Amino acid sequence: MQVHQFHPTVSFGDAVSNQILSLQHLLRQLGYRSEIFCEQPPFQFEGRTRLMQEYFRYSSPENLLLLHYSLGYSPQVLSWLDQLPDHKVLVYHNITPYTYFVGVNESYYEAARAGREQLKWMGALVEAGWGVSGFNTRELAEYGWTHLDVLPLVFDPARYKTRPDPKVMRRWSGRVNILFVGRVVPNKRFEDVIITFYFFKRRVCSDAHLFLVGSAHGMEPYLEFLQALVKRLGLSSSVLFTGHVSTSQLAAYYRCASVFLCMSEHEGFGMPLLESMYFGVPIIAYKAAAVPETLDGCGVLVTEKNHAAIAELIGLLLEDRTLRERIVARQRERVKVFFPEQMRERLATLLQNLTSSWRVL
Repeated sequence: MQVHQFHPTVSFGDAVSNQILSLQHLLRQLGYRSEIFCEQPPFQFEGRTRLMQEYFRYSSPENLLLLHYSLGYSPQVLSWLDQLPDHKVLVYHNITPYTYFVGVNESYYEAARAGREQLKWMGALVEAGWGVSGFNTRELAEYGWTHLDVLPLVFDPARYKTRPDPKVMRRWSGRVNILFVGRVVPNKRFEDVIITFYFFKRRVCSDAHLFLVGSAHGMEPYLEFLQALVKRLGLSSSVLFTGHVSTSQLAAYYRCASVFLCMSEHEGFGMPLLESMYFGVPIIAYKAAAVPETLDGCGVLVTEKNHAAIAELIGLLLEDRTLRERIVARQRERVKVFFPEQMRERLATLLQNLTSSWRVL
């Protein structure tokens, strides 16, 4: 049996692409031949991905094709999949509810709406669904899916073994810095992070800074709204929108961060939470979607968006060194669950269970 993967696009840096590359490595360690197929392979991957039309040379009723799903498939992809005799499993990374994109990006609105509509009948095209979190798996169940399981995202420390950007380190190290990492999209509620920071700066630490790390590509109206909010609150000199950053720069921002603050209302998993655990940054996060599951008792969860109270909580974490160290220690233990060695065992178990069901049939 060969185990291959498909996603419409693969690019450096995003969570879905990183998971695809990590799984390929684990599959090859387990002894499977494993290639990555895309609808539009990026040039920068230099042969690491292949066009989906090439898959017919690999296709076999004995193969397994993992279909990563994060926005929905085009009619061309659906037609292609329907012709394949291979066993298929959908790996569900979640689709942000389309209502978040109203008035921000109509293309994303339509793609997210269509993607969720597809979920209602995609179950007939595959044999099982693996969510990257239990939250995602429960969503599939609500759409009538059966034969469900969880395959979390892989956290590979090797990806972060890079020298932190010296320019970022020189400028920000040793200061009080609040951090949030994620695409600048409405569901992540950057405005709540900014308002909380406003209260923190007024009541706790007037010299603090806020780093908002992530690309706003395609979400320019939302970015403009956030920038206007920052200006209105008088925070222009204290809030930094970094845009897309390199791995070296990302590592530096984590190294310089005092607290990671997440106010997102919809996360299918939340890779920056694992990054914060790894870099030893205490987490405060709003209790929503998959966030509680990813944290699993570590970090600090808040159930209400009381911005002023959360600002005081950040101050407490900075003042109480013992509390901070206890939180960081639990986070460091939690992230180990997602290391490649543990995830390889999880993947092997899922594959064994799947192939055992084939033999029964």
